Amino acid sequence: MTLRYVGFSDRVLAAAAAGFTGIGLGAVDYLDARRSEFSEEQLADYVARHGLRVVELEFLTDWWREADVRGVRLEEDLLFYLADLLGVPQINVGLFADVPLEVQKQQFRRLCRRAADHDVKVALEFMPYSSLRNLAQARELVSHADTGNAGLMLDAWHWHRSGGTLEELRTLSATEVLAVQLCDASATPAEDLREEGRHHRLLPGGGVVDLHGFLGALSEIGVNLPLAVEVLSDELDARNPVEVAMLAARSVEQLLAARAAA
Repeated sequence: MTLRYVGFSDRVLAAAAAGFTGIGLGAVDYLDARRSEFSEEQLADYVARHGLRVVELEFLTDWWREADVRGVRLEEDLLFYLADLLGVPQINVGLFADVPLEVQKQQFRRLCRRAADHDVKVALEFMPYSSLRNLAQARELVSHADTGNAGLMLDAWHWHRSGGTLEELRTLSATEVLAVQLCDASATPAEDLREEGRHHRLLPGGGVVDLHGFLGALSEIGVNLPLAVEVLSDELDARNPVEVAMLAARSVEQLLAARAAA
C-alpha cells in the first residue's frame, strides 16, 4: 500500500530497485497486470526475474457476508486463485462492517478453513477506526477460529493509535503473529483517524511511534518475520515510485541499524 496507485510492472521495478525481497498484491493489481497484457504465466516470471516474490495478498473485508449475496465471493475467489497461481502464503483481512460477534466468529472460521485448503494463512488486522479496534478484539477472533492457519497482522500505526502497549505485545506468543508492518505517526492524532491512517502516515522513524520498543517486544516473544513497510501517504503518492520505495527501504535499514547499535 506504500505504492498503492502504482501499476503492477512499475511496482515490481520500484521494489527491486530499492532492494526489497517481496511485494504484496491485491485483486486490482492482478486486473491491472492482465489489462497491461501480462499473461498469467508471465506474472510469476516477471516477479521472479526481478528477484522478488509475492508474500501477501490483500485486503479482504467482506469475508463475513453470507454466500448468497450477489458477488460476495468474487474478490475472495480471486485472491485464492492468485494464491494458487503465484504460490502466495498469506491473505490479509480486516473488518469494517458492524457485524455481530457470532457472525464474525462463524464466517472467519469458514474463511480460515477455506484458506487451509489452499495452504494459505490468514492474517487479521485490527484498526482503531474499524470494527476490530484493538489487539484484544482481533486476538479473540483468531483464537476462536482454531484452524491453525490464522494469526495477527501487527501494524505499528494501528497498534499505536489504538492505545496498544508493549506489555500487551509481550502477552502474545510468536505463533499468534503472522505479519509485521512498519510505519510511523505524528505526535497529535487527527480528529478523523481513518483519514489520517489512509492519507497521512509517516515513514518509519519520522514520527513518535516507539518502533524500537515495538520491535523489541516482538523479538522478546520470539517473532522472527520479514518486515513490511506500509506508509499510506498522499505526500508519497505524488512522488516517483522508485524514490518512494528507496525512502521506505532506507527508513527501515536506519531503524534496524539504530536498534543494533543500541
